Amino acid sequence: MNNIIYIKTDPILLEFDNSVDKNSAKKMLAFKYFNGCMSELESYLEKNNQYISNDLVNDYFIPKSQLELAF
Repeated sequence: MNNIIYIKTDPILLEFDNSVDKNSAKKMLAFKYFNGCMSELESYLEKNNQYISNDLVNDYFIPKSQLELAF
């Protein structure tokens, strides 16, 4: 039985996974579920292996210079 699929049913993790802007999603989830306490949300995400630090998010978006062509 190696083909078992585990479905996430936790609404906090579902909303966090489906969000595009992780920083604003963290603020919204902390307000919605943890009475605005970001440290409780951070510990909850770390416990559930969903923690994304700001350094990792910023590493994916490396600014590049714009190519300008003269016609």
